[in-house]
Amino acid sequence: MENEQIIVECPLCCATPELKHKKYPGYQEPATFKIYHCPECNTAFSLPMTESISIYENIYKNGDLVPGYDRYWKYAQKVKETENPIEYLSDVEEIYWGVKEALSLIVKDKETSKILEIGSGLGYLTYSLIKANYDVIGLDISKTAVKQAVKNYGNHYICEDLFKYVILNAESFDVIILTEVIEHVVKPKYFVEAILKLLKPGGQIILTTPNKSFYPADIIWHTELPPIHYWWFSEESIKHIAGTFNLEVKFINFKKYFNKHYRTCNIYKCRNSALQSPIFDIAGELIKKNNHQNIHMQYSQLLFSK
Repeated sequence: MENEQIIVECPLCCATPELKHKKYPGYQEPATFKIYHCPECNTAFSLPMTESISIYENIYKNGDLVPGYDRYWKYAQKVKETENPIEYLSDVEEIYWGVKEALSLIVKDKETSKILEIGSGLGYLTYSLIKANYDVIGLDISKTAVKQAVKNYGNHYICEDLFKYVILNAESFDVIILTEVIEHVVKPKYFVEAILKLLKPGGQIILTTPNKSFYPADIIWHTELPPIHYWWFSEESIKHIAGTFNLEVKFINFKKYFNKHYRTCNIYKCRNSALQSPIFDIAGELIKKNNHQNIHMQYSQLLFSK
């Protein structure tokens, strides 16, 4: 039965997806996942969408040593050492350049615009925006992350589940920022629906996520291993989510950033190299080999207008 096609429904658009790989390596040994691609909304996703809390705890425990995540610990330290931390962040990585660019387009008055960063993690982006005179608070579900953020930058962070936070804070924010969050969420539409409840009328969402549209269709999975990333979204995926809620969507052009920060991406290597390798072993210990690919390369940066 090796050629058997397992038919499921795309969790995003309900079309019939294609099974691309039956046993793709997971972030922690010995887990493997099925990788599907939906040709209707151009979305890749992994199944099963298993719990990942214990893996995140291992990431925070080993943070500055974890391939792909180590840079976040560096940023957390560097922003405290520079006079203009948002300029530093926007220079070192396109994600933060995109956020800065989007804010410059939509925030006309920093004093009256309330901003929420969801998934604030170690807290350095929230802190950097505060230093740039934005009115920002950070929200994260991880007690470990929020405790570290408060220790480093002050009492600008809340530890809470988004769906609980919405209950008492509806229509409280003009702008909500999510950098590299939505691909970690099992049900992204429910997540966006909850976020919309937090926005004031006319409010906007700034969202970044690894961009599948940048890569040829035959590349199966070029983002963090499941279950850290459940999804690999394309621009079509994001348009589909926006359409569900009748939202206007605009993509940020990264040309100015990459004109200054030229990079190459070896598509041939992405297509022909071996599968990515797990980061943690079965005991939760970091595997001591530097074979993690540079997948933080191109991002889908957009504004949702309520």
